[in-house]
Amino acid sequence: MARVVLDDTIAAVSTAVGEGAVGIVRLSGPRALSVVDKIFRARSRRPLCEQPDFTMRLGWVVRTGGRAAPDGPPDDAVDEVLVSVMRAPKSYTREDVVEINAHGGMRALETILRLVLEGGARLAEPGEFTRRAFLNGRLDLAQAEAVLDVVRAKGEWALKNSECQLRGTLSRVFSEMRDRLIGILADMEAVLDFPEEGTGEATPRRFEPLLAQTVREMDVHLARSGRGRLMREGLKAVIAGRPNVGKSSLLNALLRQERAIVTPVPGTTRDTVEEVVPIQGLAVHLIDTAGIITARDPVEVEAVARTRKALEQADLVLFVLDGSVGLQDDDRRFLESLADKAHIIVVNKSDLPRAWDREALRGWTTRPLLDVSALTGDRIAELEGAIVRSVFDGPPAWDEGVWVANVRHIEALRRGRDGLVRAIDSLEKGLPLDVAALDVRAAADSVGTITGEVCTEEILDAIFSKFCIGK
Repeated sequence: MARVVLDDTIAAVSTAVGEGAVGIVRLSGPRALSVVDKIFRARSRRPLCEQPDFTMRLGWVVRTGGRAAPDGPPDDAVDEVLVSVMRAPKSYTREDVVEINAHGGMRALETILRLVLEGGARLAEPGEFTRRAFLNGRLDLAQAEAVLDVVRAKGEWALKNSECQLRGTLSRVFSEMRDRLIGILADMEAVLDFPEEGTGEATPRRFEPLLAQTVREMDVHLARSGRGRLMREGLKAVIAGRPNVGKSSLLNALLRQERAIVTPVPGTTRDTVEEVVPIQGLAVHLIDTAGIITARDPVEVEAVARTRKALEQADLVLFVLDGSVGLQDDDRRFLESLADKAHIIVVNKSDLPRAWDREALRGWTTRPLLDVSALTGDRIAELEGAIVRSVFDGPPAWDEGVWVANVRHIEALRRGRDGLVRAIDSLEKGLPLDVAALDVRAAADSVGTITGEVCTEEILDAIFSKFCIGK
């Protein structure tokens, strides 16, 4: 993709809001150096335009171009800063980029940003730096989305998969797939344009094996996409059970901190409490819920409703039993309701005498039971392993190929597969070849939307609106 020459220069604070050691104001565009030159006074007294690429220069941001003191900052200095320069095309956006590295207080950063805007830059829109990187061919669309995924990754596996996507692993797979479909389409159109050079009625059928091969390849990626999505977004695990079985204590044990209030009084938890914790590389959204009870007041009615909603949306349920008291009818009814939901049976309070044995659950479930003590932490590590194994047999094999994790990519693959299946069906039925060609074209376009080889402004707006300003 050729570099797009834009005539405006954008600027934004690129670091997180709040206090910090360092904060960065980033500029990109043809006037980035000249805008910063107006407000920057280097200790060396040399203009910014003379600064070599990929270097940093110490100096001050000034308000009005005041004079520099002999042994100190100018009398109107805003902050002492380091300014880095990256000229086009060897920069993130493939435009001239300047970054002002200041102290991390918001007042200083806001003042510096205001000065560069007054100097001729405009405030960047959300994701506009990365959008320019895409438009200028620095990144394709899948890589641009990976930038945001790297920033948002909450688990080691999510970060690893995002980094693979950022390096272009996913892009290469689907660019090659689209090229293959375009090649098949070209052969189809050649048959349509020059039917006299064909080999008779059997000619259209020769495309079926080629299309079927691509369908099988798509099926492999789609079969792995469910786990890829969990890798990217995290596993939603709901802790559920009767009141006072130790659900909140279990949440605290898994978090290794006192997050939920724990008391001997049944029904202490009235609302869902959610935290994210990395477990063996997988981000797990742990959701502590109110006990399923017969509601006695409007607060309990709402608490039970929220618990049921969380259970409906859960990828996994940690069904907690109290091993120190007898099994209740409520336990049995709750367990029956989980028949179609992935779940782990956790028998809590193993530090206390057991009031029943495992035989009591025969006929209720064939699932194994895991005895733990949320109070002492006994066998919590085993529970963590069971949580991860509920969706993964082990760490993802990164050398087995790309893990499709983005919902947009998954839907594009499904549309492409549907188009190829229709094309194969048309060929099998002996329909005119141009009918199948239309579906192959649609499939190639669907795959092309993954990398941005086929794209619309609406798609770009939807993707980059999710970014923060400054990225």
